Amino acid sequence: MSPARRLVQIGLPKLAAWLLLAFLFVPILVVIPVSLTDRDYLSLPQDGVSLAHYAALLDWRAGWLSSMATSLAIALASSVLATAVAAAYAIGAFVYVGRWPSLLRVVLLSPLIVPPIIYAVGMVKLWSRFGLLDSWIGVTIVHVMLAIPLAVLAIGASLSNLDPRMVQAARSLGARPPTIFLRVILPNLDSGIGAGAILAFITSWDEITVTLFITGRRIVTLPRRIWTSIADSVDPALAAIASALLLATLLALLIRLFVFERGGSLSRSNPKIAAKGTSS
Repeated sequence: MSPARRLVQIGLPKLAAWLLLAFLFVPILVVIPVSLTDRDYLSLPQDGVSLAHYAALLDWRAGWLSSMATSLAIALASSVLATAVAAAYAIGAFVYVGRWPSLLRVVLLSPLIVPPIIYAVGMVKLWSRFGLLDSWIGVTIVHVMLAIPLAVLAIGASLSNLDPRMVQAARSLGARPPTIFLRVILPNLDSGIGAGAILAFITSWDEITVTLFITGRRIVTLPRRIWTSIADSVDPALAAIASALLLATLLALLIRLFVFERGGSLSRSNPKIAAKGTSS
């Protein structure tokens, strides 16, 4: 292959890929120096670097810490409930195949089809009748319903790899339904349940459209606090919270890369560890 042809077939696609990545990620990195500004408005540091806006995130009276705690509590509760409902449906649909599981699947996946603004207006009408507007229960239920579709897809994909003959074999050997669930089905769902729980948590943590309609002054999640700060006054603490979330995401990716991947590579390279994991 000539150098010119090699440049066209390999060099240019790599250059285009790096330029695309730079276009996507360089603007995100700008928030880090902006978060260190010594001014009361969004700008780069002028007279020096300041951590005052990061300190404001830890001040309960500023509202950022309370909104993060609210979002964390709602996201954890929504993740647990949505994963439990999705796992129950996935196992039921796996055991009982027919028309009703298919219809129920359409109902559970409907939040992915209905536009969020229409869903938000409907929930305002419904929650106003039950007195659940601006309440912990009302917000948690909405977040659970919005998170269920992704959890259903993740757990259903994991359960599709399970051979139905394993369940039939367990039944033929006299295993009871609880034993089949705990010893046959559940061990094959660990990855799907983990992925579903993470997706449900992210969905709840990042939800803003419906939350704006059904909350007021009592329940203030982090996305709502960010929205209010942008609408009222552009606070440099926005750059600080964005930088903190960016660093937390990078830290989670590094832990995933160096801890879990390293553990998996060690188990694959050591036959004794792999055999022990298989026997257990």
